Amino acid sequence: MKELLSQINLLYVEDDDEIRFALQRVLERKVKNLYVGENGQEGYEKFLEFSPDIILTDIKMPIMDGIEMSRKIKEINPNIPIIMASAHSESALLLECIDIGIDDYLLKPIQRDKLLEMFSSNMKIILFNKEKERHQKLLQTVIDLQASIIFSYDESKKTLFANKLFLDFFNKDNILDGKLLYEELRNNKNVTLTDVNEEISWLDYMFLHPEQDFRIKINKDNIDINFIVKTKKIVQDDGKNIFVITLVELKI
Repeated sequence: MKELLSQINLLYVEDDDEIRFALQRVLERKVKNLYVGENGQEGYEKFLEFSPDIILTDIKMPIMDGIEMSRKIKEINPNIPIIMASAHSESALLLECIDIGIDDYLLKPIQRDKLLEMFSSNMKIILFNKEKERHQKLLQTVIDLQASIIFSYDESKKTLFANKLFLDFFNKDNILDGKLLYEELRNNKNVTLTDVNEEISWLDYMFLHPEQDFRIKINKDNIDINFIVKTKKIVQDDGKNIFVITLVELKI
């Protein structure tokens, strides 16, 4: 347990100075890195800056309370374990914690053994998330090294990933707003189907005819560039589909 704890990065958010200082001294000896916030807003900013593995937070705090902070964090990373600590056991608060996906609930005063037990119960999730992150970074590195534009959509038309060549070619910094990015590419007047006699967007055609190669022409900086669009439909365990698209430039 001690060895596992020494691998995690913990965000601790508490507005009460006396409680925070006392528990901080204990926690900083147990974990790899401890990030501390004095209210929900500061905790949320620390989350964005440091991407911790697990969060321990109070509920009632100034500026932004623990529930609102946790809701915003779960919208970004729904898998991160959050332990909520409170001096109150009100059912309304408990129901709200359940609604936003809080993983554990701890009554104050916090008992160290009980807290460490909760860390232990979430350790499998933390280590799984770390391993998943390593695999995602490896996958991103592999697709970034490819000589073709590669990106992916789910059934809701949300962009799931894209390689660096995609971002550079379409002048994007990231793919965070995946659905808007789909609409932008779909309505891009500089992209035309070149071997299909249909008045249809190239992305709509791709979804209607997965696995079928076709050609498009993209006008970039007043230069026409021709591509073959190759699509692979991947059926996931839950039955939903993911579409991986590759744009292979044609040298004419």
